[in-house]
Amino acid sequence: MTMKALLARLAHQWPRKVAAVVLAFVMWLFVSTAETGTAQRSMLVPITTLGNTPDQVVVGLPPFAEVTVSGPTNRVDRLRPESIEAVIDLTGLSGDFQAPVVVTPPQGVALERVNPNEVLGILERVTTKQVPVQVVYLGTPPADVRLRSASDPDVVTVRGRAPRLERVAQVIVAVDPTDGVDAAVPYAADAAGRPVDEVTIAPASITVTTAAESVLVRREVELELELEERPPRLVSATLDQESVVVAGPPTVVAALGTLRASVDVPTEGLAGGRYTRPVTISTPSGVVVVSEVTATVEFAPAPADD
Repeated sequence: MTMKALLARLAHQWPRKVAAVVLAFVMWLFVSTAETGTAQRSMLVPITTLGNTPDQVVVGLPPFAEVTVSGPTNRVDRLRPESIEAVIDLTGLSGDFQAPVVVTPPQGVALERVNPNEVLGILERVTTKQVPVQVVYLGTPPADVRLRSASDPDVVTVRGRAPRLERVAQVIVAVDPTDGVDAAVPYAADAAGRPVDEVTIAPASITVTTAAESVLVRREVELELELEERPPRLVSATLDQESVVVAGPPTVVAALGTLRASVDVPTEGLAGGRYTRPVTISTPSGVVVVSEVTATVEFAPAPADD
């Protein structure tokens, strides 16, 4: 291709070609400026502590510090809270303290400000104590049974700050009121059963074994004599006592009214006079008569033969 032909091709639609070159230059300039420009950004960074011993806990410490940094836009935009450290050094401190929040930004990023840049707090000692386990039942236990539960372990270790630990009077574990073995998570409570927070319990799970036992109660119930068949010479029939003691499930015994008492009276073969006869008492299923009941029956003399 000759130089003349090349120039002719370049001159063809030259306005469009010049516009394309200008647009490419503007785009390059924009990208280059964005990559080399500076930006400022604020983020919440978790505050961590250094130098406190395992038997100390920090009270009043804010969970986050607002950290503002500046630097190249492409680097600042990629920052995450975990890329920055906000540390309070508590080495050798105890009780009330005032300490600065030390922030270390990544290389190439400048620290502008920290809020708060200093914190006030308290270093409290963490202690432990042994606390008995109290088993409670969820919902309503079955009627007419007594539940007996055993927890393993029956005493646990509660750990926390002294003021909190003083409130803990018991460790409660709630289980289903049925026979069997259940594993449950305990919680610390005061003497009134209100939960106490900010303490830990070891072990974190307790095994509870529950067994149901039938409950029997006693009650004195009135009797009513009934004769299914009245012999011809029977003069009278009376119970030797007006009531009887019975035993059975609480709900059944509580609902009892008068019990029916029947006397076994022979219809013939007895001479005139008084006799003591056994009494049969009708009771609901599960209810038994504790004492024996008798009745006195009187017969008229047999008529003389003509």
